[in-house]
Amino acid sequence: MSIKTTHEVVAVGDRTVSPTQAAAETLTEAGVSLPAGSTSVGAVVACVSAPAVPGARRIGSQWNAEKVVEQTESVSVETVIVRITGDRVERYLALRDHTGVIRESGTETWVLEDPATAIAAPELDFCSVEWGNLLSESLEDDRGFTSSLSTWDGTIGLRCSDRELHLRIYKGTIIDVTRRTPHGATFTFVAPAHTWVDLVLSDTDDFMRRAISGEFSSTGDGYEYLRLTKPLNTIIAHARLIARKANS
Repeated sequence: MSIKTTHEVVAVGDRTVSPTQAAAETLTEAGVSLPAGSTSVGAVVACVSAPAVPGARRIGSQWNAEKVVEQTESVSVETVIVRITGDRVERYLALRDHTGVIRESGTETWVLEDPATAIAAPELDFCSVEWGNLLSESLEDDRGFTSSLSTWDGTIGLRCSDRELHLRIYKGTIIDVTRRTPHGATFTFVAPAHTWVDLVLSDTDDFMRRAISGEFSSTGDGYEYLRLTKPLNTIIAHARLIARKANS
């Protein structure tokens, strides 16, 4: 089985994709035999199809099945690096069927033999405090952002998988960037890590389209979340801006 890779270095956003192939054929090529009706077909296919993270060894994984893949079905395996912290690399995997629907997915944790071989940029460590400070600095001179929140007093939460960041805002100015505020966020924008990668690193800024289609979720005050879609769009635009600076 041939694998197409988009990068040779380990960095957030690195992707691989395998050809669409019958699960049974993939297992046979890998010398793996599973009993009929096994519910682990998808996880095993992902394991044998996805290339290893260069210069790293896998130390853990989590797997979810929306609809279990059968051995007779054809799937492709996609991976994307979603976070690099020190010597740890987090990678998202997804199995798509022939119609393009994600059937099973999971995350892996890899440990690098040499952390210097990876690009660990705070601009791509979504929802970390350091990333939030860079975002705040970028938003500081955006008059569109400050004017859209000129009468607002509250906290916008941003969540990337299990990481959450709070932006305390008073009359258009971000006055604090922290993990938690005393009274919690007014609302929290929620998206998994691979979605953050897509939003920030894609060639097209399609936040509004995806928000309107209901692709994201939120917690807290739903009315305020909907009312402040425009400032959220600006926040994502600046996340894209600082990411481009890191990549350059």
